[in-house]
Amino acid sequence: MEQKRTAYLDFIRVIACIMVVGVHVSALCLEKLDVMGFNFKVMNGFDCFSILGVPLFVMISGSLLLSEKHTDTFKDFYFKKSLRLLILYLFYFLFYNLVSALKNGMVWNFENIKQEIVLESLLGRGIYHLWFLPMMISLYLITPFIKPFVADKAKCTVFLLMYFVIAILLPTLLKFEFPYKTIVGSFYERFPNVMFIGYIGYYILGHVLHDFLPVLKAKMLVVVATLGVAFFAIEVYVCNLYSEKTGELSIILNDTMAVNAFVACTCIFILCKHIKIKGNKMLTECAKLTFGIYLLHPFVLHLLNRMGLDTLFAPAFISIPAVVVLVTAITAAIVFVISKIPGLCKLI
Repeated sequence: MEQKRTAYLDFIRVIACIMVVGVHVSALCLEKLDVMGFNFKVMNGFDCFSILGVPLFVMISGSLLLSEKHTDTFKDFYFKKSLRLLILYLFYFLFYNLVSALKNGMVWNFENIKQEIVLESLLGRGIYHLWFLPMMISLYLITPFIKPFVADKAKCTVFLLMYFVIAILLPTLLKFEFPYKTIVGSFYERFPNVMFIGYIGYYILGHVLHDFLPVLKAKMLVVVATLGVAFFAIEVYVCNLYSEKTGELSIILNDTMAVNAFVACTCIFILCKHIKIKGNKMLTECAKLTFGIYLLHPFVLHLLNRMGLDTLFAPAFISIPAVVVLVTAITAAIVFVISKIPGLCKLI
């Protein structure tokens, strides 16, 4: 039977899905704009905000899968969840490379199909967004081993502190110049830190905020909201500043592993948890469509772009929200139809 859904997690899932669409929409024409122009700054702001979608998705997974209430077994993680994502990963690479072949007018023969579709898919070439699936597979594979560890709040806290310093704070600082940077960077590079990099910290962070965070008072929530806005504003300001200095797009802080993104995601998650969101059928159905939207939205965006629709038809503060809504709505409709077709529903 389907486990009981949590309304605020469904709400975050919908928001994160729109963000993922938004990051690809906002980046569509970003490099074509003059870095000194208002449109560039607005578009860059949308892009900086939208990158928070992936960490939020990971945090949702951690809040659900690492909870003691979650009953998936070792076998479930290895032979159901991980295997399903691997199959979808390969299928959608084949799908997108097939679309690319049709677009490019490929000559259809055995050799071209083998090289341009099958081999390119096996090598992971041809589409930009499917990296999320092997990353999630890796998290699924380690979940049965770390679940006893994360049941202890104190251990989680210590791990997150180490993760923040090693995977978030130091890499962010090393993007900038400061006294003794060479020495700090040298030590950082010499010490293996494989256990503290990647999205594992966001995975555990989602669990900690979901299961261990106490109810915060209104004044504290104001502080949380202020911190989130402040760190996001710093990200946009610094990215625009460095873009102006270099004369080209800078993503120096437009990074999910930067301090600003980590703080902003934490604040968004906390605020959504404290909002009195009531579960309803519409929210549940929208949340169920998000994975399919993630898988198929580049296809819809590509079709609209081929038809001449991009983010330059109007000022960025109008064009980006409009295209995001259009792409999300069209993709959601396609996913909804597919979800009703036996057999095909397993592909989304």
